[in-house]
Amino acid sequence: MKKKFTIIALVYVLILSACGNSGETEAGSTDEVDESAETVQIRLGHVTQKTHPYHLAAEHFAEQVEEQSGGSLKIELYPARQLGGDVEMLEMLQNGSLEAGFISSSVFSGSTPVMDGLQLPFLFDSYEVFGKAIQSETAGKMLNRLEEINLKGLGINESGMRHMGSNVSPIQSLEDMDGLSIRVAESPLMQSIFTTLGADPTSMAYGEIYSALQTDVIDAHEANLETYVSENLHEVTEYITLTKHFPWPNVNVFNLDFYQSLSDENQQILDKAGEETQSWILKKLVEIDEEALQELDNKGVHVEELKDITPFREEVEPVYEEYAKKDPLIEEFINTVEEIKREK
Repeated sequence: MKKKFTIIALVYVLILSACGNSGETEAGSTDEVDESAETVQIRLGHVTQKTHPYHLAAEHFAEQVEEQSGGSLKIELYPARQLGGDVEMLEMLQNGSLEAGFISSSVFSGSTPVMDGLQLPFLFDSYEVFGKAIQSETAGKMLNRLEEINLKGLGINESGMRHMGSNVSPIQSLEDMDGLSIRVAESPLMQSIFTTLGADPTSMAYGEIYSALQTDVIDAHEANLETYVSENLHEVTEYITLTKHFPWPNVNVFNLDFYQSLSDENQQILDKAGEETQSWILKKLVEIDEEALQELDNKGVHVEELKDITPFREEVEPVYEEYAKKDPLIEEFINTVEEIKREK
């Protein structure tokens, strides 16, 4: 009996050992999950459709980051207002409930005026000038200033010069702006620009423009060429005038706490990818604008050039004076752009 009991005990020990080995295998499997968990997942939101330059730049940025990090950094994109509008996402970025976003520069006004220099009216006359300006030392200071509101700025991505659309008439003179009910972004700068030009601006979320035009809540709006196509705004816009009144960049921003939690190596990867992306999208925009113009022409949309920009530029001079006083970096940026234009 004693011998039989010993054999049974031995078998029992062997069974426990086998179970232990099974547990070790599962632990090994868990280790693999942990290893994959070392991949840092980053959510990046923006407001536009997948054909828009915002998204093209976001895709390029994500590809660069994943490639340069060997897959240890992975960016998941949330386009087309999936996480909310620009204002909502900016709040999420500041409070840390979102890691990254391509946020329209106009909406930073609620937290800091420093990015308003990017959209002063009729300051830029080409993508070339804009590209040099955002690579300047002054632009770098503007991005660094965002740390005061718990954001890390990695770059400025242009999405296309803006042009005016109206259901009243083409915009060829200041008289055409007089009393015009025009949608503008939710930004004090936008209000100031179009009020100064004589229009009646109405702040409205990006996603509401189509229905507002369709129901005559507004008579006019302004957008880049690609947006007229991707958001189908050409369907509810009778006249498009190529005014190039200002660019429409987004700022590539991360929650500062999240960014600082990353290793120095990963921070450098994000920095490099951000800088490279802002140059890449500017080159791409020439092609994007040409394709959008061709598409609008194919659809029979009335498009014409603004013949004389001078009266418009002179009319908005008070806006320059107002915003130069808001932050020394805005005045410095104006001077930087004017110097770039003189050197052309």
